[in-house]
Amino acid sequence: MIYIYRNIILAITIMVILSGCKKYLVEENLGGRTAETYYNTASGFEDLVKSNYSPLRTTVNYSSLYALGTDIFSSYNTTDINFLNLYNASLNSALGDVDGYYKHLYYSINLANNGLYWSTQVQGLNPVTLNARIGELKTLRAYEYFLLTETFGAVPLILQRSTAPNYELTRTPEQDVYNQIIVDLNDAIAILPVSASDFGRVTKGMAQHLLSKVYLTRGYKSYGVSTDFSNAASLAEGIINSGTYALNMDFASLFDPTIANFQVNKEVIFSVQYSSTTQSNGAGNSLHQYFLWDTQSITPLGRSGLYGKPNYLAAPTPFFFGLFDKLRDRRYSATVHNALVAQVAGNFNGKAFSVGDTVIYYPDIAFTTAQKAARKYLVVNPSEYRNPVLSISRSYPEFKKFRELNLAYGDNQGIRDTYVFRLGETYLIAAEAFLKAGNSSKAIQYFNILRTRAAKAGINPLTGSSYSSEMQVTTLSIDDILDERARELVGEEFRWFELKRTGRLFPRVLLYNEEAKAANSSIDSHFLLRPIPQSQIDLNRIPFPQNTGY
Repeated sequence: MIYIYRNIILAITIMVILSGCKKYLVEENLGGRTAETYYNTASGFEDLVKSNYSPLRTTVNYSSLYALGTDIFSSYNTTDINFLNLYNASLNSALGDVDGYYKHLYYSINLANNGLYWSTQVQGLNPVTLNARIGELKTLRAYEYFLLTETFGAVPLILQRSTAPNYELTRTPEQDVYNQIIVDLNDAIAILPVSASDFGRVTKGMAQHLLSKVYLTRGYKSYGVSTDFSNAASLAEGIINSGTYALNMDFASLFDPTIANFQVNKEVIFSVQYSSTTQSNGAGNSLHQYFLWDTQSITPLGRSGLYGKPNYLAAPTPFFFGLFDKLRDRRYSATVHNALVAQVAGNFNGKAFSVGDTVIYYPDIAFTTAQKAARKYLVVNPSEYRNPVLSISRSYPEFKKFRELNLAYGDNQGIRDTYVFRLGETYLIAAEAFLKAGNSSKAIQYFNILRTRAAKAGINPLTGSSYSSEMQVTTLSIDDILDERARELVGEEFRWFELKRTGRLFPRVLLYNEEAKAANSSIDSHFLLRPIPQSQIDLNRIPFPQNTGY
């Protein structure tokens, strides 16, 4: 009977489609709402501005472009042939990640341009609020162009909303794109509020932090201005001394989900927001899946939310783990699990484990063969992080920095915020900018403040000195700052851009990334830019040159 009923319904459906298909192809705006009747209202314009924040979830999730091919991250598998990590001929204009990133950033830019257009048409919005929204849009557009031009170099500079396809785009010189970014950010700083009632909105501090980073980056370039480094230093110092922000003196609490509202604190300058409501969370945050290895075949660890499903993209290099002074620096224990603990009872490696037992242990100081043999649990020494465990490629201390509570095993689904800018980075920008501007004493001052926060509390019993005093430095180099960025900002910063800015990308990759080093004795400088997606070149009806070397 159910089968006959379904056939009757199917027959009726086909008849309706055949007899009235024209009606099904005609779009009807049942609500009568259009851009012209909605975006010019206060509520409509506010909704339009809010829509500019959602794409940031995708922007921060392009970790393949940010992490792979760097000093502190390599391929998940030691046998992987990952083009972004190996810098070989297969890193070309057909690469999906590059194509998607380019399109996504222009989509985001057009949203901002659309908002800026309607800011000139909206009626009934408080002028102060309107200015704030314009500042938000200009800051987001500047951020998107900054990522775009640092990735691809000269790119089309589009400052008006697109309402129809454009097949005759030209590439604007990088220098001119930078000039526009700086104009947008200075405009925004003049009109943005210091704080916002909605946590997560762009504020003056976010625009200032970004502008500081833009000046710092341009300062290294051939077209940089002589005042770029001093401008970057001044802006960073101004944020630090503004009283609006403050370092959270317990580094671990910035990432501890057992603390209520742990991500709403005075150190956060800007973060990307997610939601506990499934309908508004989209794909969800997936950062908790990064920098794990797959433990699911180890029964006691299993498919837990704590040691969750990895994204199989990037793995920290042994160099990263060796960067920490584990005796003095408390950031290491806040970043990784030294011990993987049984979540369920089960057997592993021929031994039985109960819930709470240590299953795998990563000692700070290597165990001897005898010490390893005396332990029930598996001991993985630092020299063994690239080695497989029971046919699992690589085993290393899993990240806990981005963990979430009560999260099921699986993809995405996360609801915690993603930090984009926080004051810890501002101190490092200040240190780098002052160093490049020739003021090493100021550079060391700001660097050491962050080192003080990182230090364990108390006295080192071996020396009688405080850990914080032992963490101070008296000399400073760009490599020191890059090392410190790795300790402080691993997984938060877009590492590829940081290495590129300082001119240290290829030297450090060839020193510390084993897979890239094995594939290349040297890396050609054309890899400092990604290829323009071939799909975009093919769509253009006038010549649109590819980046050199691709």
